[in-house]
Amino acid sequence: MSWDSYRDTMTGSGNVKMAAVCGIEGGVWTTSPGFNITEAEIKTLLGGLTNPATFQMNGVTVGGVKYMYLQSDDTQIQAKKGATGVSVAKAGKCLIIGVYGDGQQAGNCRANVERIRDYLVTSGY
Repeated sequence: MSWDSYRDTMTGSGNVKMAAVCGIEGGVWTTSPGFNITEAEIKTLLGGLTNPATFQMNGVTVGGVKYMYLQSDDTQIQAKKGATGVSVAKAGKCLIIGVYGDGQQAGNCRANVERIRDYLVTSGY
């Protein structure tokens, strides 16, 4: 399965508007068209998994959009902006990112993102 297939699985669910898979060591492996994630954003997301104070002070920026931080632990981040939001899950070698849009449910987006993460973890990623 190509990285695009993981992205398409998430967006094809109807619960994720845009998705991306990014390497822990850097690089965007796949992303939805128009979802422009930067290396700096990836680095900040990774740092925030161990130090959420950054998110508490500055919010969570993904794809150039600043979201209000909701919660995180060492494997996931949740943030929102109005009726939209973002869910980030960390696997061993990559971050899985899903953005939900107006009319989509945060919990369904998170479930899709974490399902892909769980699969990638069992596959060695």
